[in-house]
Amino acid sequence: MRKSDINKQGLLRISEVAKATGVSLPTIHYYTREGLLFPSLKTAHNMAYYSPDCVKDILLIKELQSNKFLPLSVIKIILQARRDGQDIEHVAEMESVLGDIFQPTLDETKSGSISLAELVSVSGLTETDIKELVAKGVIFASETEKGPVFEGIDIRIAQIAKRLFTFGLKPADFEIYRQYMEIIRSEFKTMHEIIHHLPNHEVIPLKEFFKLASDFKGCLATKIYRQEARHLQEHS
Repeated sequence: MRKSDINKQGLLRISEVAKATGVSLPTIHYYTREGLLFPSLKTAHNMAYYSPDCVKDILLIKELQSNKFLPLSVIKIILQARRDGQDIEHVAEMESVLGDIFQPTLDETKSGSISLAELVSVSGLTETDIKELVAKGVIFASETEKGPVFEGIDIRIAQIAKRLFTFGLKPADFEIYRQYMEIIRSEFKTMHEIIHHLPNHEVIPLKEFFKLASDFKGCLATKIYRQEARHLQEHS
């Protein structure tokens, strides 16, 4: 295709997209590889042109990352919902609900990122305990040049784990929670499939959807604990 034809279509070179959004070329390439952006035209292996809509998509990505703290995997769901023509109110509600889930709590914001030594201090766990919980996947450590650091939600998990230790649990016992986390991941994937494949005319109240799922899990846990407690009483 001739350059004049490309200009008539309003397509942008990647350098123009970068200038319009303030995002670096490597970042745009990364978004493209991850399926968040799609070039409208590729004229060579290393030459692509993007539609002006990609500028809007990148600005939305930046907003959702900065203001909603959403990971790219979730932002990809929102972008695809918009491209599929889902009702704008439905997409806006999806942004709101997922934003609520990923928004740090006040305690998390106050805590920020802390080192292993600081986590030992605020949680009361030993370094060995923390490393075992990291190995179990219950706590996540981000590796930096200065060593591992931990986020607010992991600080809270470590503090709760310390309380559970007083009831006799040991780090090795947390293997059961690795299985529970896999169940939650499967649940999220199922919810994603349900929401993503809804017909355009069907809009569900997402906040209620997530709350009901959470309440459902809580009721199941209460039911099982009661059943097991009765079973122990009957056989004691």
